[in-house]
Amino acid sequence: MKKLFVIGNKSSESLSPLIFNYWFKKYKINAKYDFLQPQNKQLNKTVTNTLKDKNVIGLNITIPYKVKIIKLIKNLNKHAKKINAVNCVINKKQPTGINTDWIGYKRSLKGLKIQKSKHIIILGYGGAAQAIHYSFVYMGYSKITVFNRTKKLIQNSKNKTYTKQYNTIHKHLPKADLLINTTPTNPISKKLSKLVRDEAVVSDIVYKPKETKFLKSFKNNKRVFGITMLLNQAAPCFKVWFGFEPKIDKKLIDKLDKKIR
Repeated sequence: MKKLFVIGNKSSESLSPLIFNYWFKKYKINAKYDFLQPQNKQLNKTVTNTLKDKNVIGLNITIPYKVKIIKLIKNLNKHAKKINAVNCVINKKQPTGINTDWIGYKRSLKGLKIQKSKHIIILGYGGAAQAIHYSFVYMGYSKITVFNRTKKLIQNSKNKTYTKQYNTIHKHLPKADLLINTTPTNPISKKLSKLVRDEAVVSDIVYKPKETKFLKSFKNNKRVFGITMLLNQAAPCFKVWFGFEPKIDKKLIDKLDKKIR
């Protein structure tokens, strides 16, 4: 039996096992997907030992290890190198780290028709945010502002652009056409949320609960739920492991909805 795992410090709460095991059953694949939950000091040992198992064909990497994992995976594809974060590992002779988060977010916006001249604001700058920023750069957007608690150099930015401090966000929110929260909390107060126009699209990559505290602040806005990105980054991972892309069907979506209400 082939084995796959999601690795993170709260991976027991992940819905990835539900998604992948659903697809294995649907397509009659002899495989099992489970979670591993090492703390920071155990990450190196856990990853190394897991990848030694010949039955393990792949890993997903989640919070907070998407950047840290790079030190353990020498071979990266071009997107993972540019993003500087890995969410998927292919375990062959030479384990390879790739990134499908940027694809997942790009697909989650399908149908919204957000023009390339629009203003994008990203809250937080961890591994997932780096992938989301990259997806917009890749698609040709240029008006992207990133806010973070600590000052960080933004990957793939022109002229060494850095993240901005939250104490200046009130100047930027009224201009936002797409506001994306990539943090596990709600970094925007009720007072600040009122600065966002009703015409703006609001997105949260946290998928449980479906309607997060952040999204609850924007009842009048078009909203993009975190579960959409989770599904759309999972399908390309499945493809690199098994050679074809699985269908995201209504039955799977219904199963997930019951878990995240």
